[in-house]
Amino acid sequence: MRAILYLKEGLSLPPPLVDLLEKMGIETVSPRRGEGADFVLVVGGDGTLLRAAPVAHQLDLPILGINYGKLGFLTEIQLEEAELALSRLLRGDLPQEERMLLRVNLKGEEFLALNEAAILKGPLGHMIHLRVRAGEEYLTTYYGDGLIAATPTGSTAYNLSAGGPILHPRTQALVLTPICPFMLSARPLVLPAETRVEIQLISPSPEVHLVVDGRINRELPAGGKVTIQRHPRPLKLLTSPTRSYFTILRDKLGWGESKI
Repeated sequence: MRAILYLKEGLSLPPPLVDLLEKMGIETVSPRRGEGADFVLVVGGDGTLLRAAPVAHQLDLPILGINYGKLGFLTEIQLEEAELALSRLLRGDLPQEERMLLRVNLKGEEFLALNEAAILKGPLGHMIHLRVRAGEEYLTTYYGDGLIAATPTGSTAYNLSAGGPILHPRTQALVLTPICPFMLSARPLVLPAETRVEIQLISPSPEVHLVVDGRINRELPAGGKVTIQRHPRPLKLLTSPTRSYFTILRDKLGWGESKI
């Protein structure tokens, strides 16, 4: 079996994993030699997995993420689970989920988002005005520091930090979360997954940026439009063989048992 290997920047493959992969007969190759691979192996944090997602999606390969980062919502398999996870992968019975992706378009350039697309104000601190359409209908105009369009998978990322809701990753929905809105009525909004969202910057403001999954950064000019919609094909993500999503959520967010 062959795996395309993505490592956290500056990280060498840990010796226990080197020995484990050799024992199981799993060959690792670089993304440039990925043809004929069976899956994508990510060793690092969520940022590493986000970097691997476009290649995995293009090749229609599942991703197995082993956490060597800080948080690990996406790279949810711990090192001590790696042997069991890889054994079950070889047997063909490791749990797998389909995760919704977004197609993000700016001036004819298209990007893939597993977590979110965010429009952010520039360093001078000027408030920006973003006019939003949902489908064919005008929705609202947000005034503030920016706007996040997140997937359910990305609901525990930037969206959560900005006060947006947590959605189960199997939910089919799109979340719009304003960043520090200068309007008391502005609240996060959950839309049907099939909604096509158009966001237009209507206030001239220097250095407003579109940031996709923290890896793509494009400047958005005044009058510029960003369109966001669900990608027709989801991403395949291999999940922990021992821990459920709610177990991981409790662990990562520090939710304890009620004292009542």
